[in-house]
Amino acid sequence: MHILVTNDDGIHAPGIAALSTALRKIDGARVTVMAPAQNQSAAGHRKTLHDPMRIKPATLMDGTTGFACSGSPADAIALALLGYVKDKVDIVVSGVNQGANLAQDITYSGTVTAAMEAAIAGIPAIAVSLDSHTDPAFEAAAAFAAKIAPLVQQRGLPPLTLLNVNVPYGEIKGVKVTRQGHRIYLDELVERIDPLGQPYYWIGGERPSGHFEEVGTDVWAVAQGYISITPIRLDMTDMDFVKTVESWNLGA
Repeated sequence: MHILVTNDDGIHAPGIAALSTALRKIDGARVTVMAPAQNQSAAGHRKTLHDPMRIKPATLMDGTTGFACSGSPADAIALALLGYVKDKVDIVVSGVNQGANLAQDITYSGTVTAAMEAAIAGIPAIAVSLDSHTDPAFEAAAAFAAKIAPLVQQRGLPPLTLLNVNVPYGEIKGVKVTRQGHRIYLDELVERIDPLGQPYYWIGGERPSGHFEEVGTDVWAVAQGYISITPIRLDMTDMDFVKTVESWNLGA
């Protein structure tokens, strides 16, 4: 099994080193790491089309070597699968992200959208995130990734489908297969003045909350201490609303 590993926190982040170390322990596995050279958190599914990109060898925190690219997480996967990595890739694992990627987070997350890029290319993919922004205790999340990756490689995933895995911080009660929940974003616009007297802006605010009471969702599961596995399909059509839009008689 040839595993391609990436992340959005950058190739020198501790999460990708823990993931690489755990995946290399899988019997018969080969691991190739291709990740952004710099932190690309919240990069979303950005693909570089109008600027050149560079790829350089890099050393991870676990002492192993990989490739650092100047683009986004999705770029890292695209570059690898389009031919920079010569050997066939069997599965892509993205992470371990510092911080959960739950509910609507997946539209922002470079960790998840790297897995989306793999799914678009027809490669089974898993995104793995840890629900902690402070403590780099990635071992449990990385170990679970190493447990599930061989199952995904053997059994496969439906077309245009990935698994979004979120691991709680601290005691783990078990595993739940979940649906997407609802995030509550607490963003604020922060305006400041630079030394020349010109305004500039930050998007600030507290970390997002969520609808923790919705049983069966990823938000609920992680809050209850369970590993959440959410199958994500890249068909975002609202089928329940299709008939309503058709009733508008827009073609008349």
